[in-house]
Amino acid sequence: MGYRKKTQKIFFSWLLVIVVFTGCQNTQFEVTDVEVQFISNMDNNPLFSWQISSETPDFAQSACRVLIADNPESINEDVGNVWDSGKDEEMGQLQYKYKESLLESGKSYFFKVKVWDSKGRHSHWSEVKRFWTPLDYPEDWKAKWITYSYHPDSALPIFKREIDIENIEQIESAHLYITAPGFYDAFINGDKIGNNVLDPGQTNYEDYTYYSVYEISTDLVKGKNVLGVMLGNGWYNQNVVWGKNMIYGHPVFIAQLKIQYKDGLTTTTGTDASWKWKHGPITFSNIYAGETYDANLEAPDFFKPGETDESWKNALLAENHPNELFQQFADPIQIMDSIETKGIITKGDGRYIFDFGQNFAGWVKLKIRGDKGQQITLKCVEELDENGEIDPRTTGIRATKVIQTLTYICKGKGEEIWEPKFTYLGFRYVEVDGLTAQPSNDLLKGMVVYSSLPKTGQFICSEENINRLHQLAEWTIKSNIHSIPTDCPHREKCGWTGDAHAVALPLISGFDARRFLSKYVFDMRSSGRRTNKELYFGRSFHDRSIINKPEGIPTMIVPGRRTSGVASPDWGTAMTQVPWYLYMYYGEKVLLQNFYPDMKGWVDYVHAINEDGIIPHGLGDWCPPGGNGNIDCPVSVSSTAYHILDLDIMSKTAKILGHNEDFDYYTKLHQKTIDRFNAQFYDSQHSTYGSQTANAMALDIGIVPADLREKVAASIVQSINEKFNGFISTGIFGISRIFKVLAENGQEEEVYRLLSKKGEYSFAYMWEHFDATTLWEVLPVYSQESEDLAFRSHSHPMQAGYDAWFYSGIAGINPSVDEPGFKKVVFKPYLTQYLTRAEASYESGFGTIKSAWKNEEGRFSWEIQIPENSTGEIYVPNYGAGVEVKVNGEPVEVVNSGSDFSLAGHYGSGTFLIEMNK
Repeated sequence: MGYRKKTQKIFFSWLLVIVVFTGCQNTQFEVTDVEVQFISNMDNNPLFSWQISSETPDFAQSACRVLIADNPESINEDVGNVWDSGKDEEMGQLQYKYKESLLESGKSYFFKVKVWDSKGRHSHWSEVKRFWTPLDYPEDWKAKWITYSYHPDSALPIFKREIDIENIEQIESAHLYITAPGFYDAFINGDKIGNNVLDPGQTNYEDYTYYSVYEISTDLVKGKNVLGVMLGNGWYNQNVVWGKNMIYGHPVFIAQLKIQYKDGLTTTTGTDASWKWKHGPITFSNIYAGETYDANLEAPDFFKPGETDESWKNALLAENHPNELFQQFADPIQIMDSIETKGIITKGDGRYIFDFGQNFAGWVKLKIRGDKGQQITLKCVEELDENGEIDPRTTGIRATKVIQTLTYICKGKGEEIWEPKFTYLGFRYVEVDGLTAQPSNDLLKGMVVYSSLPKTGQFICSEENINRLHQLAEWTIKSNIHSIPTDCPHREKCGWTGDAHAVALPLISGFDARRFLSKYVFDMRSSGRRTNKELYFGRSFHDRSIINKPEGIPTMIVPGRRTSGVASPDWGTAMTQVPWYLYMYYGEKVLLQNFYPDMKGWVDYVHAINEDGIIPHGLGDWCPPGGNGNIDCPVSVSSTAYHILDLDIMSKTAKILGHNEDFDYYTKLHQKTIDRFNAQFYDSQHSTYGSQTANAMALDIGIVPADLREKVAASIVQSINEKFNGFISTGIFGISRIFKVLAENGQEEEVYRLLSKKGEYSFAYMWEHFDATTLWEVLPVYSQESEDLAFRSHSHPMQAGYDAWFYSGIAGINPSVDEPGFKKVVFKPYLTQYLTRAEASYESGFGTIKSAWKNEEGRFSWEIQIPENSTGEIYVPNYGAGVEVKVNGEPVEVVNSGSDFSLAGHYGSGTFLIEMNK
């Protein structure tokens, strides 16, 4: 299913399936890629989705039928003995909701789907798939939370349990349910279970944590088995950076192994005081500072049954642990790629600096033949200083007081291969110390680690500057998706709400972020749960006080003990924006319904602090050129603009969900606030709201009256050329919008000039002069001369907002508010007269969407692909009167609605070639 395809031996809560039977034969259309999703924070009811493959174009689904059975015999006989939806003409194919009482927790079910087309013909049944419902906590857990004799200076623990299993040839399935809020690695007979790392995803652990479910191959199960677990500190026991109050508790875990036999009998072995523990080889581990591993402390009997010596002690029952467990539904963190060494710099005193040629997040894998006790120290940084030495400033040493460091102590037995388990780092360069000989390139390999979001977007065009900007955005985003959207992968690793809404659209454009961002929305809810004293930002970052945070209002950072205060109006707007984008791009109506009260509470809270209709509080347009001392857009402008956006989202959401009174209220308040904004901030003499960001926000959010839009866009260009050396001067609020609004309002040539420009005042200066491979905290990059800029991160995805427009603007692939989730695709490309080609694809819930256009030798040709059960609304470039447009060789009528030119007629699923001779 494009963005749903994965290959791994783990049972996610959103996709717990085993192919049992394939019932589709040759037909004109068939159901494919059926999916089960659970949003376990809400309930254990499944949501079903599927795609459709049709041999004929213009396919539209008119009805569907879903069967659920609790045994394979019934489902294969077309009997839904648990649920039969009947022929349902109201529901679509995204998030088809199981509507009856809750299914039994922790139980397996079988389901299949049939659909009808617009002519009343039906498909064969889809393949039958099996899923398991999440466990209820504590009812379904036979295990107990366990821990060890903790001391802050001791090595981290390892645990083991010997398990005898009879009749292994009769085993149907084996599943491990496990969580440790400080991270874990689990093994059976020495083999690592699953591909997850840094698991589970970060949450507010005093509220809940997530558990994962792994299917263990029956080939790994023996008569006598050893189940082993290593524990980390993770975020749960982070006691090195940002103060001692970051600690939730000491390492604990809970796990149970469930064996199901072919005759229906099950056995469950859970954690309890009979498990054994001892200190392991990880002598230090911190999510910020790094990890130390002494291979001489490895336990030779860790995975051997019947060989537990007196150094192993009985586990302790844990008194302090998370109070709620949910099955992890978001994509887990995994090793997603690797990078070879690009070069080695010899320092002459036994030190070597490895350059991976790319700034990324993860760690290194070490391969070495060393002497017993030989210590290898690896210091990881983003940059080198003017003397060619490692420079830890951009990774946050001023704030964290640590250098990201990995240490390995050799055991001296042949080739040793090691990589850390419970930390991750952001870096490009690694200083290696402790070697006894000149290293080869394969001493270190970079391991790229992030949440395993499927890649759903692809983009390329004829302008290399744009392609390079796209690559920088993607690498920066990949470096900052580790169960939450983070600000940077080293100094903070925090889920700032302002950064989250700034990166949401480029993240969604390139990756399947449904589950990832849905989890973050629950993190926001969790972080807003209590009334407590918090820092409050008034009219600027420096205007601070302490207030009682209202219940339901999120904090600046989500989740975690480091909250950094009450969410300001321009940061907490993520509470409305993120659920809305999930609805627009993925059709997540269930989540929108669930979070409507949270969205409403946020918008009403912000409106209550208005002063004569203006929202005066916030941090402002963060990180413009030169840093935050150079913010050109007043806080009252950006915060009020975001409030207007929130009101617009609330108005639309209330209408969608049938809250008529709220719809009337927010619609009127939305217009009233727009009127107040224009009266307060619009300078009619100069056609401006005062700055590039102010103008871009006003245009993008829909504040500017239609007859003034081109004048306001022209004032942005005037500012660029007269005040800022021919280039943009915006922070994160402006950089995501400025190209979009200029292109939409008669300034496509200026957009092309800005994006293709080279030299000092340009984006290209980042890689031409500074060799940047990710986006820096302050953009555009002109110099690193000031001390403040020298300490700024070189991996900050909040600056990547422009990348969404490469998909929606240059390639022209957009969702529709009327039919979200790409049920209708709005095709509307820009820069068609300035680029020679552009191509993009997007894996939607309905299937693959493509847009590929060329403009060569006076001829514009554009191929688009619309997936089954979707339709297209197509806008062609304005090449003037008298231009003939053909679709698949046939002339078509063009409808002129002001500056927009759309194709008349209906465009259903299929491939279309649009041609225009200028």
